[in-house]
Amino acid sequence: MTALGPRVVLVPDLGEDLARAIEELERLLLTLKAAEDDGATLPGPLANGTALTALRRLWRALGPTQGQRAAASRLAGRLYAPGGRTEHVPLRLVDVDPLDVATLSAAAAALGMGAVRAGVVRDALEAGGSNLSGTDLVAAAASISGLLDLADTAESIVLRECLAAAGPGADVVLTPAVEEAYQATAHRLNAMWHRR
Repeated sequence: MTALGPRVVLVPDLGEDLARAIEELERLLLTLKAAEDDGATLPGPLANGTALTALRRLWRALGPTQGQRAAASRLAGRLYAPGGRTEHVPLRLVDVDPLDVATLSAAAAALGMGAVRAGVVRDALEAGGSNLSGTDLVAAAASISGLLDLADTAESIVLRECLAAAGPGADVVLTPAVEEAYQATAHRLNAMWHRR
């Protein structure tokens, strides 16, 4: 972690969507690193494996909170609306390094710029991943960094405190006030991550 220390963020359990996006993005960054090892020059955050290292650290934090990994890590608590009958997409508390998030955000910008210029970044993006196009890979990098960099709001703080008090992996039935906080926060998170 950086001198700033970790930041606790709310992350939706996206099942395997996030894992697939990170796997494809990692493949792209490995391709770029190999090109750099062969003499290509990469822009700042893509150079020297910087973005790759940041992505891997972020995945180490995020992975145990997603899909089957959450169940295996005993972090698969469920969230219910007031009354306990309606289940929501679970949100998990994750410690992330703000520098890693900023690096991924800068990498997304560099990938986007590289997509419109001739060169190794554009070539790698045009090759795409096995399931995501180059455009989708840029969007995935931006979406992941966006999820992890959403500014706190009164609602997200209320929700984070409720989940922290319940503890990792606990099932939680939301109160009406926390339900409102959930809905506001989920709306913001959904704006950052579109199902792939």
